[in-house]
Amino acid sequence: MIKAGVKACFVNLGADHASIIEAIAKGKQERPGRFPTIYTCPSEITAISMADGFARVTGRPQAVIAHVDVGTQALAHGIHNACVGRSPVFVFAGLTPFTEQGELTGSRTEYMHWLQDAPDQKAIVRQYCRYTGDVRTGLNVKQSVGRALQFAESDPKGPVYLASARETLAEEIEPYSLSQEQWKPIGPSALPAQAVATLSEALVNAERPLVVTGYSGRNRACPRELVGLADRIPGLRVYDTGGSDMCFPMTHRASQGFRLALDECTKDADVLLLLDCDVPWIPSRNPPPKTAFIYHVDVDPLNYMMPVSFFAAHGRWKADCCTALRQINAHLAENDALQQTLQEPKYKSRWDNLARVHRSRVESFERLVNIKGDSTLDIHNIGALLRQTLPRETVYVVEAVTCSQSLSDQIMSSIPGSWLNCGGTGIGWSNGAALGVRLALNTHPEGYDIIPKIVCQVVGDGSFLCSAPASAAWVAAKYQIPVLTIVLNNGGWNAPRASAELVYPDGLAAQAKNDDINISIQPTPNYAALAAAAADGCGGLLTARPKTVEEFRQALWSAEKALEEGKGALIEAIMLARP
Repeated sequence: MIKAGVKACFVNLGADHASIIEAIAKGKQERPGRFPTIYTCPSEITAISMADGFARVTGRPQAVIAHVDVGTQALAHGIHNACVGRSPVFVFAGLTPFTEQGELTGSRTEYMHWLQDAPDQKAIVRQYCRYTGDVRTGLNVKQSVGRALQFAESDPKGPVYLASARETLAEEIEPYSLSQEQWKPIGPSALPAQAVATLSEALVNAERPLVVTGYSGRNRACPRELVGLADRIPGLRVYDTGGSDMCFPMTHRASQGFRLALDECTKDADVLLLLDCDVPWIPSRNPPPKTAFIYHVDVDPLNYMMPVSFFAAHGRWKADCCTALRQINAHLAENDALQQTLQEPKYKSRWDNLARVHRSRVESFERLVNIKGDSTLDIHNIGALLRQTLPRETVYVVEAVTCSQSLSDQIMSSIPGSWLNCGGTGIGWSNGAALGVRLALNTHPEGYDIIPKIVCQVVGDGSFLCSAPASAAWVAAKYQIPVLTIVLNNGGWNAPRASAELVYPDGLAAQAKNDDINISIQPTPNYAALAAAAADGCGGLLTARPKTVEEFRQALWSAEKALEEGKGALIEAIMLARP
């Protein structure tokens, strides 16, 4: 892993890791400064989410070391998140020893070695991984790691999983090396020339062109190319359905904002270009017109890991979106006929109309904000205060669930890399992910024009509880990883209610109290005290529990000072909750 460029290992060690533990002790002594940093994680969900967050910034997989079958199972929704969210993560797990009588070094020596002998340990995670494999001998261990990393880093990126038994890990071999230049991932692919012409002409000649995206901002050069396209074709609109990354600046007049595939803009588009997008619309609720022309450019245009995904298109190309956008922009700049078409008066009218519509949208969001001192807290007030108080280049790591869209409306992210969310649906991601993002920004800020000073995690109370919060708070304090966490305490899970009401709008659940349908977290825990207790003894954590706008504003100012001093902060925002 060292030779392959892994810089950090997030570990939860067990009896299967005897040789790994020996190697850690040896490496720290013999290779100070050149050995990966090892982070002890009391919970596997913290470990894999930290590796996930690190990869969101760098695009490079770091290592998670888990303990046989039980540690693999404990990765749980973290593997789902890395898979669906296209995040490269390298997971290694030991296997229980396969000999009983002491035949080999590493043979079974403890009671649990019989209990942890799963028939097919890799099957636990296989359907979520780009690659799973065994290290069967130390003679090709480097090739095994290299191959796994190639899969993790090649689009569509995602988690990989290697396992090996204790006897194999204890095998003694002659040292050998590989040329890492020969173990690179697959490079980006481009559009064929005819596709470039087809897409350019379709977008220019459309009356209501719409770009729908989801992950394209993962490459921080891509938003600039997309802005270039929107500027070249006045009237082109850009709609973010994933919110996984800042794909297009919300401050641009062409922005339709972020909605989870549900917005009216898809219903009147006559040409749609889908870029790195899993779910462009909800077919039963806001499909495009049947006469619309649809084109899809993606590193995974068939969503090969989704059994049901029937979004039709008139053309699909497996290509890197940033490369494709550069091709289209270059073609538009060089094609005289298209340039002449774009000079027609209607394009100037469309450009002006975008500005009016965008201004109206922003004003509608502003009307939802009331930041008078004694006002109660809701997501609109919280979002507005974050935007006004924190630096513009702050990186938001968001797991606000039902509040995410409204938070996005108020934050209006416009800097590439400044907004990250899970991409998957396994809640509990952000506590570890925010720590991984902060670590990566400390050491690998490539692609950021300005290195962000603050990483701000915004998380719902239900998601916070699902994240092993004490584990994350302890890791943050022990390793001095200062992040600002905003816990949105609204007393329960609102997403299940919304889903139930879509299916049964007039049902009994629609009128029931939260407690009656088992989605209430009331009486609410003291989340600030929980995190503070976990961090106690490792440097501590600044905490606050504001209930009003003024209290929240004061808490933000105090948190900024704490972060400047290298100390973490957690603000539990007490919001009005439904009984």
